[in-house]
Amino acid sequence: MNSRKPAGRTARKNHNLAQGYSGIDYWEAYHEVGISKVTNRTSKQEKWLYSLVPVLQQHNAVRVLDLGCGSGYDALAMAELGFTVSGCDISQHAIDHAIQQAAEAGKAINYQQHDIAQSLPYPDSSFDAVICNLTLHMFPADVADEIVNEVSRCLAPSGLFLFHVNSTEDLPYRSKLQPPVVSLGDDMFRLGSGQSMRFFSEQACRNLLEGWAVLTIEPVQMLREDGGVQKCAWRCIGQKA
Repeated sequence: MNSRKPAGRTARKNHNLAQGYSGIDYWEAYHEVGISKVTNRTSKQEKWLYSLVPVLQQHNAVRVLDLGCGSGYDALAMAELGFTVSGCDISQHAIDHAIQQAAEAGKAINYQQHDIAQSLPYPDSSFDAVICNLTLHMFPADVADEIVNEVSRCLAPSGLFLFHVNSTEDLPYRSKLQPPVVSLGDDMFRLGSGQSMRFFSEQACRNLLEGWAVLTIEPVQMLREDGGVQKCAWRCIGQKA
């Protein structure tokens, strides 16, 4: 039995930028600019998404939620692999782009604009798996705990929660890329761009999955073309107990 206290579907307190995470204005501006940028999405998907697909297949997961789906590239890739996919993100710009991309590809993906720090807009046991790639580390610990409670509620029995979060070892690299870095306490920082980010130790990952059957907690790195380190993260997989 999952030992976490269910969060339910009632409205939560209104967390905002001052309370520790970047709100809708930041992410709307981020995606409005970011959608037009050309990036190497394939290499990122190989590292963050495709590393999780064999686990989904092994556990016969079909209904998958992409939590913090951004512009929908991971959700679309999963739909093309045969999964039944839903996605939500705080940015309407990102969701509009995701809907357009899915329509052009002829894929039916259920997208919703939603702040995942609020109770998730899905019934109990809606999904076999929830994927959350490089999103949970945007929130302070208490908000992340609430999100994980909601993930548990939305998962079917024995459902999977698969996610990547930034490691404490990643902080020096973020500090160089987005100075200045301002500490908000408890491994939470505001980067020079205005983005909030938390950096996880292994124990913090285990705390987040308290009450779950932990299948994987392992360090991973993403490298630049020259072989230097671009990002340090944890890959975590929990199964609903």
